[in-house]
Amino acid sequence: MLQRRSFVTASIAFVHAAIGLPLAAAGLRMLLAPLKPKRRAPSFLRVAPLAGIAKERPVRVDVLADRWDAYTHHPPGPIGQVWLLRVGVDDPPRVRCWQSICPHLGCGIAYSQDRRAFRCPCHNAAFDLDGRVQSGPAPRGMDELACRVSEPDDEGRRWVEVEFERFQTGKPNRKPMA
Repeated sequence: MLQRRSFVTASIAFVHAAIGLPLAAAGLRMLLAPLKPKRRAPSFLRVAPLAGIAKERPVRVDVLADRWDAYTHHPPGPIGQVWLLRVGVDDPPRVRCWQSICPHLGCGIAYSQDRRAFRCPCHNAAFDLDGRVQSGPAPRGMDELACRVSEPDDEGRRWVEVEFERFQTGKPNRKPMA
């Protein structure tokens, strides 16, 4: 009788373990998912065709990339904006790129065609076409980002690609935000 009771007890414990362990593992995985290292976007993101960038006149473009949160992958969407400026007549063409966020407090920077300068409307900061501070409370110039012009694609178009990152605002240093 004792052996039968031990067998039934062991069988019930096995069934509970067979049901409970996968549930516990799934729950633990869900709880620990935010601690997993974040997937990074590709280092260079295609942002605009080179033909759309006029010489010596900045153009603001959206940066689109796949996005992930702790549990979900989202389709490509805007992650920020940058200013692009085509400079010189080199072949291949040279393009410079700046973050469109003011380094003072993070407001959006606009371009003033009549003053040929970047302007932050929040605290009246001004930046020249090289991104250097002309006036205002900004602790440093506009944050320049690495960019490159791609080789022609199958249709013969060249693209501007940007290594997008966000920087801390209100600080004199240029450390990227984590």
